[in-house]
Amino acid sequence: MVTVPPGAPRAPTVAPAPRPAADAGRPPSAVRASLSFLLVLALVAGLAYPTAITLVAEKLAPATAAGSLLHYPNGTAYGSSDLGQNITNPALFWPRPSEIDYQAFEGNGTGAGNEVPPGPTDPALLNETAYYVRYYCNETIGNVSLYCLENATVPIDLVTPSASGLDPDITPAAALVQIPRVAYYGHLSEEELRGLVNAHIVEPYLGFIGTEYVNVLSLDQALLAYLPAGTGY
Repeated sequence: MVTVPPGAPRAPTVAPAPRPAADAGRPPSAVRASLSFLLVLALVAGLAYPTAITLVAEKLAPATAAGSLLHYPNGTAYGSSDLGQNITNPALFWPRPSEIDYQAFEGNGTGAGNEVPPGPTDPALLNETAYYVRYYCNETIGNVSLYCLENATVPIDLVTPSASGLDPDITPAAALVQIPRVAYYGHLSEEELRGLVNAHIVEPYLGFIGTEYVNVLSLDQALLAYLPAGTGY
């Protein structure tokens, strides 16, 4: 044992090296919390919520959840009640005019695209509407002779395009006013056609939300049962 005389200088004391902190190398707690919240939110909003809504919709309204598809008796889908189709057969009921010819996925997609509808002060609006009106009169356009209306008022929705160009519905008046043409070309009585239209009038939701309308595709599908086999749109 070595005795250090009083007053002799002492060797400096070396402090032990600090131990690394337990969370060294980890992101700050605020960052971890934010990332955890983002992950949970993505799972809830992007997976759990849509899945739950889809399952509930399939239980409460299976037809709507599946796209409101319309089917032939053999089960083959021929369209959706939410999308109009370009129907030109004079023996069938016609939908509203369409700026995109009811081609939802061609050109610029839904809406007018490059075919912007004329505005209320555009002279083209009058010309376009007059052209549609002529199609509902007893008049020949081009090489097509159309027996449609005589001394009748054409409902405005029947001669004006919808905003989307895909509207599947028309007013009951727009369906009823077509009966003379449909009866003429389909060789049916106006009385039975009137009953068919009335049977396809959809009343406002809860009796006061919205207005009455007729789905043209559903109406024409029912009408095909009265026409010769092979009749198409």
